[in-house]
Amino acid sequence: MNRRALFTGFVPMSRDRSPMDIGPETGLIVAAGLEPHSTPLTREDVYHLLRRIGFGPTYQQATAYVGRNAADVVEELLGSDDEADLPSPGNWIDAVTENPEGADLQTRFAIEGQWNANMAQLGNWWLKAMAADVKAVEKLTAFWNDHFATEFSFDQGESYTIPQILYRKYLTLRKDRLGDFRRMCLDVTLDDAMVWYLGSHFNEVGRPNENYARELMELFTTGIGWYTEGDVKEAARVLTGWKSQRYNDEPAPNGQYKTWFNAARHDVGAKQFMGQTIPARTVDNNTEFQVKNEEVYRLIEILFQQRPEAVGRFIADKLYRFYVYSSPTDVDATVLNQLAQVFIANDFRIKPLLKTLFSSAHFFDLALRGAQIKTPVEYVASFMHALGTDAGNPQSWVARMDQAMMDPPTVAGWPGYRSWISTNTYPVRRQFVSAVVGQMSDTDLMSFITGIADHTDAKKFVREVVGLLLPMPVSEERHTFYLSALLQNTPDYEWPQVLQDPSAAAARVRGLLTTLSKAPDFQLC
Repeated sequence: MNRRALFTGFVPMSRDRSPMDIGPETGLIVAAGLEPHSTPLTREDVYHLLRRIGFGPTYQQATAYVGRNAADVVEELLGSDDEADLPSPGNWIDAVTENPEGADLQTRFAIEGQWNANMAQLGNWWLKAMAADVKAVEKLTAFWNDHFATEFSFDQGESYTIPQILYRKYLTLRKDRLGDFRRMCLDVTLDDAMVWYLGSHFNEVGRPNENYARELMELFTTGIGWYTEGDVKEAARVLTGWKSQRYNDEPAPNGQYKTWFNAARHDVGAKQFMGQTIPARTVDNNTEFQVKNEEVYRLIEILFQQRPEAVGRFIADKLYRFYVYSSPTDVDATVLNQLAQVFIANDFRIKPLLKTLFSSAHFFDLALRGAQIKTPVEYVASFMHALGTDAGNPQSWVARMDQAMMDPPTVAGWPGYRSWISTNTYPVRRQFVSAVVGQMSDTDLMSFITGIADHTDAKKFVREVVGLLLPMPVSEERHTFYLSALLQNTPDYEWPQVLQDPSAAAARVRGLLTTLSKAPDFQLC
């Protein structure tokens, strides 16, 4: 597959275009398996790890990891189940309104306008948290948020999954991101955003809504082909009676923005799911607690007990595509099967699977470096992270790159891979870099410069910046080109003198950064 040559046509021919040494490939062949990466981490290894497990490296963080053991660094980056909560995105997360569907047009437009404003706040808050994250917390949460996709605006803009419950869904996924996948499935099944978005709110005895029951298997756990239509119908019966809570004129027995159980709307009959019986219940034992544990969680238990191989392979494949290579070839089938077995052997806990993957010789294989197209979120967050800067309104940039925060196009999430780059979105990516470096103060750019070792040596400084921002080594010809972008027709021995003038040095580095952003491999990680 010619993954890097794909970008050649998207780079306008101009005098400031760097000479490219990226040639065609005949295929992606990764020789290494899941055996542990055994040698101490080099700077290039660390950069690769940080680009994939999180939102890219900073020079200082990478320096701290060079020479260390991969498994230890991965353990540190993955963190624990009890990572500290982030500061709130604003008081609006607890604000409650009436249902706009029954209000006059002026009130409805005002409420929906506030939701859109809150979504922008939420998107900016999360992107800035991603850019500030020095672990793997926010990127893994982003993976699960896409896996269990919910749209903000759907049904041609007639329906909304309001920001308050999308924020709470984020909190649930962040909490569960490393733990028992069965528990995550239970939490998502009864999550307010999901109950509303996929119609479980309308799933009642005698009037089943099968949307979530189907997606639980097709998109969230096993994939297509591992269940019958009968399984879908019976699962939908199990899930009857759960209600979303969104407005101040709706019941809230469990509190605002928390799902609740309407016993009168639950199907109390026996269910047959994947050959297993979930017993009938009487009115006396039809409580929220009992149904949650004896039916909903039991449904998920049966699914994992009856289809462990399907669940293991499906989740291993999804994680591999997200973190390693978006279009795995048949060559990787053995690795994917081994990852699935790690997942199953560890009782469907997520962290052991990820640690095995990120600590493996396979992950660090040179063939996989620069093999992924940066998503808009990765592109924006990683650049902010590397430079230690703030893009002001980053959610507007990722939206213009076709990845609106927390608002995927369908329940299947983002299609990804080559769809991220088009003749419409590529120019926006370049505009973003120009805008960010243009608004950075001279002081901030000097902090970036002086944070790099040997920054007083122009040649070494350029090599370090190129290594930081590009995923693969480049030719000497390109190094010379980037050096000229920094020096701007002055000899390299004058660079220390340029550094004495912060304004002049900052201007030179702005030129270097914008030049680097025009390289096709700047789009890769």
